[in-house]
Amino acid sequence: MTDAPGTRVAVVVATHEYCYPLERCLAGFAAQTSDPADVILVDNGSGGTVAAWAREHAPTVTTVVRDSNGYFCGGYNEGLRHAIGLGYDFVLIVNADTEPCNPRLVADLVDVARRHPRAAFIGPMVYLREPGHVQNTVLAFPSFLRNIRDFVRYKLLGGEAPRSDERERVVEFLNGVCVLCRTEALREIGLLDETMGGYVEDADWSWRARALGWSSVYTPVRSIIHHQPETGYEQYATKCFMLRRNTIYWHRKRGARLEALLYGWSARALARARCLVATVRGRPDADRFRTFARRLGEVDRNIRRDVPLGEWFGPPLARP
Repeated sequence: MTDAPGTRVAVVVATHEYCYPLERCLAGFAAQTSDPADVILVDNGSGGTVAAWAREHAPTVTTVVRDSNGYFCGGYNEGLRHAIGLGYDFVLIVNADTEPCNPRLVADLVDVARRHPRAAFIGPMVYLREPGHVQNTVLAFPSFLRNIRDFVRYKLLGGEAPRSDERERVVEFLNGVCVLCRTEALREIGLLDETMGGYVEDADWSWRARALGWSSVYTPVRSIIHHQPETGYEQYATKCFMLRRNTIYWHRKRGARLEALLYGWSARALARARCLVATVRGRPDADRFRTFARRLGEVDRNIRRDVPLGEWFGPPLARP
């Protein structure tokens, strides 16, 4: 067992439905905690099907049930609130479609946290779909000018972008697929912004942490295999719309109205260009790009009308 004296660690996994390989995810982390009940599974509005599955396949873990789907932010906030209320010192949030490949992951991350007492978030090296294929989890805050600069530097000139490598360091923010959170920091920073649903919420979290003197640390500790689906990321897909919309929302939230407008304009123009190409080529996805651009236009109009945050966002995962 890995908890050091005086250090309590919970692991939170949230899901709206069963996803592969959930049983290996829960069992792997249960073996790394002082008690299997330290693993908290959030039934994120499944109507009870996830909780029923857990009673049969993972009866020793703690199951928390939400009445409705809170998406990524709502589901993980539910688990975080539960863990914080029980007095845990750290909470590892991890996607349900993962499995640990390091039997000392929890202990290793706590060791890193001790070396960085002002780190609110510690993120390890993550493998995408197979061991050895590293998923980049070291990210930079969204910026319209940075997007242009990075396009020139890394796409046109062939430079190497900062990525998850063998250097432990403070970073701007971390992909939320597997992150150790210090509850002392969360009590000050607050939890995830549930208005966002999912995507860019990790940037917002780290931005708020930085403003209060907390940091995000990447460490090359090997951690999990992330079995992320290969589909659903088309340029007109809901996930891509969420990413664009939440980036606009985040700029607006932090008071960067011009940045929000510039980003929204460029995202909409790119969607229209893709629609034109698809139309000329007779592809069946042209209407999807058209709808994608229209919905981004609705977000842009709400910014221009200065509609209060939280009122103009609509359902987090409304389908195009």
